[in-house]
Formats: sequence, structure tokens, C-alpha cells
Amino acid sequence: MNRKRPGRQTRPAYTTKRRSWYGYGKTAQFEKNAFGRFLHDTTSIFGEVSILGLPALLVVTATGGPDFYGLTTAVLVAWATMVVVGTLIRGGWIRPLATDVLGWVSFSPALLGLRLVYYNAVLIGAGYGSTTLADAVGVPALSILAAAVVAAVATLAFPRLGEDVARWRLEARRR
Repeated sequence: MNRKRPGRQTRPAYTTKRRSWYGYGKTAQFEKNAFGRFLHDTTSIFGEVSILGLPALLVVTATGGPDFYGLTTAVLVAWATMVVVGTLIRGGWIRPLATDVLGWVSFSPALLGLRLVYYNAVLIGAGYGSTTLADAVGVPALSILAAAVVAAVATLAFPRLGEDVARWRLEARRR
């Protein structure tokens, strides 16, 4: 199995070492146990999803109501689900959909733009879609479950999408 794939950051999924920053411009690699790797990967994915998903989070904050099973709760559940599933993918604990390589999506300008669009679309789609479904069925609590399912499936599919976009960009550059 080839661990090198365009658009994929596979190293954290296959090793117990993590790069940490300390001091003024100094980095080092440290061996971490499973709990330490999980915490390290959680902060990485949390920052990524939170910063790049900020436009959707701000829209929902401005438009969401105070309902317990409403839009705001659904988006918070989707946000947390994206972070947990992304962490498990990055650490190599679960395999993303439609690929045989473990690991998360690497950073490049094209994939940064993809993240910005994708994260916001998932958060908005999970929030508004799950609350619309719950209202249609008449079961308000369904909004939480639907938001979690949409976010989990979207996050599991994201590494393959990132891989495809990176491969497409490489082929476009070669022409």
C-alpha cells in the first residue's frame, strides 16, 4: 500500500510522533502515547474546523434561535462531530470513506480553499437540513441525530475529496 498520496497528510496516522512548537521559532518531534496523540490531533482539527468554518458559525449565531433542538444546537453538534471524526481520521484510528490510506488532508492553497467552502457548506447544510427534517417529521430531537450523521459522513468523505482535488491540480499543472 502506497502511503504517499497527493493531498493527503498520512504521517500522523502511521506514527506515534507529533511535531510540537516550543519557544521562539523552535519545533521538535515528541513521542506521544495514544491519549497524547488524540489530544494533539484534536487541537489541530478543532482549530482547522473552527477557523475555516467561522463564517457559517457566525451566520448561525446571528440567525439561530434559543430553541434547545433548534438550529444553533444542530450546528454545534455538527461542529463537534466534525472535530471528533476528523481527529480519529488524522490519528489513523478510523479509515476515511473510499480510500485505503489513513490520514487527513494536507495543507495547500487549493485544499485550503476547498476546506473553507466544504466546512461552511457542511455546517450550514447539517444545521438547516437537520432542523428542517426534524420539523417535517415532528420530532425535534431528530435534529441532533441528523446533524451528527450528516457531519460524520461529510467528514469521512472529505479526505477522498481532498485527494481528488489535489490529483486534479497536479494533472492541470502538468499540462
